[in-house]
Amino acid sequence: MYEPHMTRRQKLLKGALELELLSIGWVMTEAILAAIAAYRVGSLSLSAFSVDSAIELISGMVLAVRLFLEIQSEETERSMRLERWASGVIAICLFALAAYISVKTGQAFSLHRSVMLTLLGLITAAASSIVTPWLAVQKLRYGRLLHSPSLIGDAMCSFTCAYMSWTLLAGLGLDGLFHWWWVDALAALGILCFVLREAWESWDAFKTGEPHVHDDRHHLH
Repeated sequence: MYEPHMTRRQKLLKGALELELLSIGWVMTEAILAAIAAYRVGSLSLSAFSVDSAIELISGMVLAVRLFLEIQSEETERSMRLERWASGVIAICLFALAAYISVKTGQAFSLHRSVMLTLLGLITAAASSIVTPWLAVQKLRYGRLLHSPSLIGDAMCSFTCAYMSWTLLAGLGLDGLFHWWWVDALAALGILCFVLREAWESWDAFKTGEPHVHDDRHHLH
């Protein structure tokens, strides 16, 4: 229940914070489930998806703190500094993840390594391919209402996660249907492209102090 004295912006900020907390809960769930599935069958693509979800969890927690600070004190300068340094940490984590995927993918191709179909992995990827786009659309709506580049940037991160989940789902499905040993590694390479994109844009956000909003930047005008 909103307090009568709250401004429209404060109500929107509170709604955005509640959405971000919901997103954090979901990302944590998919990261844990994907990690369990990856451990059971040794899937590289599931492992990469799980680690990326964990990194996205850090980003979401930072944004939640940033929204909370503005609701409590309307101190945007401090929250933006927090967001900038978090972008740097996330970029480093993403570059490390990209290196891990590259090495493991090379090993998988050289060893002709196959993985078993995992029902848990399929369910996680399928659920993420539905839930994550919905979260992204809602974040984008709040970001535009609040004129918040950081929320719009987070929405674009969620869209990227959705693309990753579709790539993962396609890879797991093809591997399960046709038992092609190279599908899991190929799906991991697809995820690698998204990871590198996020890494460079997070690093750029750290250097410039401007939240990354992908190609959606022109929609702000």
